Amino acid sequence: MHIPDHFAVNGRIIPAEQATISVLDLGFLRGVGAFETFRTYDGHPHALGEHLRRIWESADSFGQKPFFDEATVRRVVAEIRTRSGHAELRVNMVVTPGSHGEGVFGTTGEPTWVVIARDVHAPPESSYEQGVAAVTFQSSRHLPTLKTTSYLSGRKGLELATKAGAHEAFYVDDSGYVTEGVTSNVLIRVANRVMTPVIDCLPGITKAGVKPIAERLGLTWYECRITRDDVYTADEVWITSAVREVLPIVRVDGKPIGDGRVGEWGRKLRQAYRAQCIADAARDAG
Repeated sequence: MHIPDHFAVNGRIIPAEQATISVLDLGFLRGVGAFETFRTYDGHPHALGEHLRRIWESADSFGQKPFFDEATVRRVVAEIRTRSGHAELRVNMVVTPGSHGEGVFGTTGEPTWVVIARDVHAPPESSYEQGVAAVTFQSSRHLPTLKTTSYLSGRKGLELATKAGAHEAFYVDDSGYVTEGVTSNVLIRVANRVMTPVIDCLPGITKAGVKPIAERLGLTWYECRITRDDVYTADEVWITSAVREVLPIVRVDGKPIGDGRVGEWGRKLRQAYRAQCIADAARDAG
């Protein structure tokens, strides 16, 4: 028997089809909002403290201070999981200033907080075994160091990726540097060096979690600018995100990365990172 999904609006958990916000909400009217995506392991949210810190950093750009805490999020996620019946959840948490008041960005009443939790729906195992493709496109994201709901700049890239049968699109700035994926961070491996951008990109929580693991396994970590040619000639290319963890990219703009197959370092990093996530999520829940 199918059990309908349940979401939360301002802490109230209701069936997904009943979850609504006001048409006057500034997230709808002006695109003013911050969001975070995280997943559960064994039912426990992973890196929730880090995700909350980042959503409040992003929300501060429109003057919103914290108005719920980690314990509240854990309670909401646990109840949604129980009601939905899903073993693991992919959680999108969105914060907006609330309903429009006077002026362009004035508000009235309380801010809005939405939790959209569904089946985790991670990429199939074949994507990790065979790798996926990416494309590049000339653009940059609005407020790239913050995670806001303004994603229009990435639309063109994702359309190009879809047409090319690719999984992700990489932003390339006006100076020719790859900055990040539309929905991920980008890492490349050259020999024993891992290189990843830190300028004009989101400081990724997953990427930060991969760093100590890579170093422990014997790789050297460099935070630096990388070009399209750096990506094309790398031994391995990976993207990182909360749900995808460490996903290997084997073709970029139609060009094979290395021999066009998933490399051993990518396999090692994903295995070690996933084990760390399971342990961390259980520890934090305790």
